[in-house]
Amino acid sequence: MSTQINKNTLLYGSFSTNPGNNGTIFFNNAFKLHNVDAIYKSFYSDSIEDTIKSIKHLKFSGIALSMPHKVSVIPLLDSMDEISTRIGAVNTILNINNSLMGYNTDYFGVMQLFKEINIRKSVNIIGNGGFSKAIQCVCEDMDILFNIIGREYEDNLSKCTYELFINATPVDISSETNFILDLRPNTEMGKRVSKYQAIKQFKLYTDIDYE
Repeated sequence: MSTQINKNTLLYGSFSTNPGNNGTIFFNNAFKLHNVDAIYKSFYSDSIEDTIKSIKHLKFSGIALSMPHKVSVIPLLDSMDEISTRIGAVNTILNINNSLMGYNTDYFGVMQLFKEINIRKSVNIIGNGGFSKAIQCVCEDMDILFNIIGREYEDNLSKCTYELFINATPVDISSETNFILDLRPNTEMGKRVSKYQAIKQFKLYTDIDYE
């Protein structure tokens, strides 16, 4: 990768109401490793409409989206791939000549984790947002029975013993009588999902296999 940003340098980024540095570190290191003339930065966004206008105006080549934009962005896209259409949520967008194509790489991150930790029985998924919808789609494709738990999750936790609950919300959830698989980005398992989905994003952005 060129050590100096120039007019040909491709621009990528992530947009959320709580921007962090994980994606910035991963992608800028990946671009350097694979000699891709591109940069990546995270941005704050509380308006998906303004975000879409910005990425078109500034000619972003691709972006990542997190809460709360994964569902609300859909009407603003020109097209979506099969997986994101099934899920009904998008976390990755490619900008090709100002035509926006939506993808969902959370699906691939969750599936890779589920295969590694060998989830085969029924699960309870806490939350029903964009990330939860990706988990639900993975469960369907892996023939894992699942139950969606909403705001009443505390009652469900207190009534169950030795069941698996997947935390697909941004809040801390604990139980003394059940197993909690916490997939928030700041947790051990959540970081694994984030890495796997980022590897998929890198492939979409560059058409290069990360490893």
